[in-house]
Amino acid sequence: MHRLFLPLLCAAILTAPAAGAPAPVAFLCDAAHTGVCPQTEIAAQPKPLWRFFTDRLNRSTPAYHDGVLFVGSNSGMFYALDAGTGRPRWSFAAHEPVASSPAVSGGRVYFAAARTLYALDERNGRPVWRHAFGPDLPHPGHQWDFFQSSPTVVGSRLFVGSGDGSIDAFDAATGRAIWKYRTGGRVRLTPAVWDGAVYAGSFDGAVYALNAQTGALLWRFKTAGNPDFPIGEVQSSPSIDGGTAFFGSRDGFLYAVDARTGTKKWSVDENESWVISSPAVQGGIVYYGSSDGNALRAVDEATGARKWSYDAQGRVWSSPVLVGGRAFIGAGDGEVWIVDAATGKMSGYLDSEGTIYSSVCVANGSVFYTSDDGYVYAAR
Repeated sequence: MHRLFLPLLCAAILTAPAAGAPAPVAFLCDAAHTGVCPQTEIAAQPKPLWRFFTDRLNRSTPAYHDGVLFVGSNSGMFYALDAGTGRPRWSFAAHEPVASSPAVSGGRVYFAAARTLYALDERNGRPVWRHAFGPDLPHPGHQWDFFQSSPTVVGSRLFVGSGDGSIDAFDAATGRAIWKYRTGGRVRLTPAVWDGAVYAGSFDGAVYALNAQTGALLWRFKTAGNPDFPIGEVQSSPSIDGGTAFFGSRDGFLYAVDARTGTKKWSVDENESWVISSPAVQGGIVYYGSSDGNALRAVDEATGARKWSYDAQGRVWSSPVLVGGRAFIGAGDGEVWIVDAATGKMSGYLDSEGTIYSSVCVANGSVFYTSDDGYVYAAR
């Protein structure tokens, strides 16, 4: 179903932060998930700074704010670490795996742990509010269901998905539920917000554009599917740039869709290699990871024509972030690859002893990442 998209004018819920107020810290650096992060000086080959052991697999992408690194672990713990030393400032026991990436806004840090959404005081980790989701919807076949949706905060509202198949809007200050939209599958990606609409996909193989104020459906786009994955599950968070939504699917395609109408513009065939990676977009180029293709790709934003491909030597589920003309991305071989965004040539790398499924945080002159070896890493 397609509907004419009408931008929300003067919508107080989606206003920019007040003058002097810091912008919310979000997965892939902004609410539209462009993956373009604030400029910071990073050496061509950063040096290891510290590592912190969490005792379990780590699929949460760290978030940096004001000298503190916030990150969750499958151990059920959520940590606030000193970004310079790696020493804990506080920790919170969620008692459920935390595979959600934190958002930080207005003195609160938000994240999901299995079936619970939390808001904690940024200073001390004390709970401010929590919300319990319903049980996960069933999903047939090969699940590889490693991630949870991460919150996106815009103005006074928080948007997030859950395994019960819903896309939800909450009052960020109080946790009051504002609206809920039901899809037909688990929602594991992080909603993007752009021009008065919320964009999110589902394990039902569709991407939805919803009115950010009311939750009303604006349009629904169904992926093509393939013989092995006919549903075409969507785990890739949409990235919005220039009026186009870019996202991948388990059917092996990267899609470009008109963000206002849901009309397909083009798709790139990865030959049934999952595109779980959320794209980054800058300068007319879209960057994304190919799972079994073991590669970081760059394609033309207007046409989908390939610009270059970098062999990452391992399954790529991580999402690229762009800083200072370079792309940073984790891979299944346990490395973080640092690649020149214009040419695709490797300029540096960082090690771990396990698979890296989470994405990289680049902030304040440092690179932060997590690994399935149980460690959180910092390099500078």
